[in-house]
Amino acid sequence: MDIRVLILAAGEGTRMRSQLPKVCHSVAGLPILHRVIHAMPCPVTSTYVMLGRTFSDLSPDLAQGFPGIHCMEQKERLGTGHAVQCAMEQGLPTNGYLLVVPGDLPLLRQSSVQPLVDAVTLHEPDAVVLAFEPDNPTGYGRILTENGAFTGIVEERDASPDQRLIRSVNTGIYLFNMNCLPAYLDRLNNENAQGEYYLTDIPGMMADDGNNIAVVHAPDPIDFLGVNTRVQLAEADSIAIHRKHQELMLSGVTLLNPASIRIEESVSIGPDTVIHPNCHLTGTTTVGNQVVIEQGVVIRDSAVGNGTRILPYSVIQDADIGDDCAIGPMAHLRPGSRLARNVKVGNFVETKKVRLEEGVKASHLTYLGDAEVGTGANIGAGTITCNYDGKNKHLTRIGKGAFIGSDTQLVAPVTVGDGAYVGAGSTITKDVPGGALAISRTRQTNIPDWAARKDKP
Repeated sequence: MDIRVLILAAGEGTRMRSQLPKVCHSVAGLPILHRVIHAMPCPVTSTYVMLGRTFSDLSPDLAQGFPGIHCMEQKERLGTGHAVQCAMEQGLPTNGYLLVVPGDLPLLRQSSVQPLVDAVTLHEPDAVVLAFEPDNPTGYGRILTENGAFTGIVEERDASPDQRLIRSVNTGIYLFNMNCLPAYLDRLNNENAQGEYYLTDIPGMMADDGNNIAVVHAPDPIDFLGVNTRVQLAEADSIAIHRKHQELMLSGVTLLNPASIRIEESVSIGPDTVIHPNCHLTGTTTVGNQVVIEQGVVIRDSAVGNGTRILPYSVIQDADIGDDCAIGPMAHLRPGSRLARNVKVGNFVETKKVRLEEGVKASHLTYLGDAEVGTGANIGAGTITCNYDGKNKHLTRIGKGAFIGSDTQLVAPVTVGDGAYVGAGSTITKDVPGGALAISRTRQTNIPDWAARKDKP
């Protein structure tokens, strides 16, 4: 059975007060539209997204992020019914079933939409309406029934006092048999206050003609929280983050004071990992098993290996950290930092575009940029790789087992060989052979009794 999805994402979202389309705003780290796409049921033959004025901007990104997705354009926004009419005009297939979903439901989950597909498989109705029962139905269209059979949807402004007492309300999600839908699209009119063509009218029209209309009730009203303002955006974000936390804790992750922690949707974390308060894990971050992430750590788009410990207030972005490493406190791993296992990057150490092999130690007050550091090398406090000449970046290579003394400047491009030593306070501008000792500093001169004589006239 062919089931196609049409996601309606052409709305302007004017109440967001934003130049960014509403469906592009993020909830728990993912754009609203992406979250809706991820919530679609199985099996689906193909997915179509109806876009508005941002068609040329959004369609390439959607095609890249979701291969096989089809983008369509609603040049004039004349209502949900008009959006489906536009899809038909732009080649939407007319066989099978069409699932129509609003694009602004960031909390929608597959478990709430799947029953529509299951209802088609079991009963083959002409249409299925997805309903739910909120604590407060104010503002929603009510589902009308007679003797248990669906008869229509009435908007609240048109509802009678008795109809407003109905708890079952419309989600705006429908599944239509494409053998029926085109004829009813042609019968839609825009004789309403908004002058728009409403898809909401079609299930009632179909019921009037004796078609078989099924109503499926979703179990969780929160799934249908729409976003029209920044206030609702913040509410949806909080709920999505809370759901993510619950999922992680049930899978074996310990969150200490979870209300203070932000872990976004695309983050994955292994069991027996412990995350302390006020941490932010965002983007495409992956964290292994038995990791400890202490207070105030920020990690974005990074991988953290098993058994690693990250001490307070470290900042990590686009980095790859191996197993059993020790990071921080207050370390800064910038993009391109690649750490093998058992590496120590200590307090006030900054790395950028580096490869630190197994057992490397850079314990404090160091900058390593554009560098390759061999197995077991020790980097003393205050060491700097001078990688930028004002125009270009240059590479520093430090060999296996090398020892770099404190307060050393390594002026790239330069290589320190395996097992070499660099004396503290040196400025290294030439390669150091393996096993050699390099010292580059001014000879010390002591002047006797200088302190006693310096103030005499």
